[in-house]
Amino acid sequence: MKLSATLLKAVVAVAVLAPPILSFADCPEGVRPTTSAEQEKYLATVSALKAAMPATVSGWEVRLGQSFTTAPSSVCKGSPLVAGYDATYTSVEQRQKNQESDRQFQARIDALRKLSPEEQKQADDLYQQGKQLGYQSIAALKNKDQAESDRLRTEANKMYAASKAIQQAHLDKVVPQMKAIEDERQAAYVNPEVQVHLVGRDLGSDRKGTKTESVQIDFSKADTATPEKKLVLALNPGSEGQPVWAQLEGDRNQVQTIAKALVHVTQQGAASGQ
Repeated sequence: MKLSATLLKAVVAVAVLAPPILSFADCPEGVRPTTSAEQEKYLATVSALKAAMPATVSGWEVRLGQSFTTAPSSVCKGSPLVAGYDATYTSVEQRQKNQESDRQFQARIDALRKLSPEEQKQADDLYQQGKQLGYQSIAALKNKDQAESDRLRTEANKMYAASKAIQQAHLDKVVPQMKAIEDERQAAYVNPEVQVHLVGRDLGSDRKGTKTESVQIDFSKADTATPEKKLVLALNPGSEGQPVWAQLEGDRNQVQTIAKALVHVTQQGAASGQ
């Protein structure tokens, strides 16, 4: 199967392109065995899709999908045997940015959680008083004075509770601020991973009724994205091949980087006749 470099268009598909696992429950009319020709074409397509997947991207960690040596022996009745290939790309820079950002947010939360010097002294003094009363309670018990031991233990527990109450009162006061910081942390997080799924099939029917939102990115004049953060690129195959689609899912900026790398690799493959 020959892949050319022409990037036709980009649409966002709300539905997943092809499920990774097909159960019998997904085939209301049952399944049929696949033919030798279908299986041969499937394996050839998977091999071509893997070759079209960027094996290295500068500044990114790449986890390529598993390679299969056998094709599925069955498929839903009335459905073609569809080949797909997956990979996950992780931006090292974005992951480091997330880690540094997380440390900064956590430092702000820890600073809020900390008692003021005055509050800390009050809490510590009460705790120490409780501790001393606890020791006295143990001594009274050794002297076989159960009543005095119980009284002292009750007083010790009161001191402990008073110390804890100071800490809890402070925490209750700063919880709204801590929650606001947590919200900031969530908003600032950028998923460093981009999931890529290449599939060889005609998606014309799948695209009917899908919602798209036009956006402008620098490697194509016809790109779209949606809040689902899924971008689908239609790659024009050679005369011997099926339509090839690439679904990318992740943060928009991260997706753009991997989309460019994907297009670049397919361009190189087309130029070399692969």
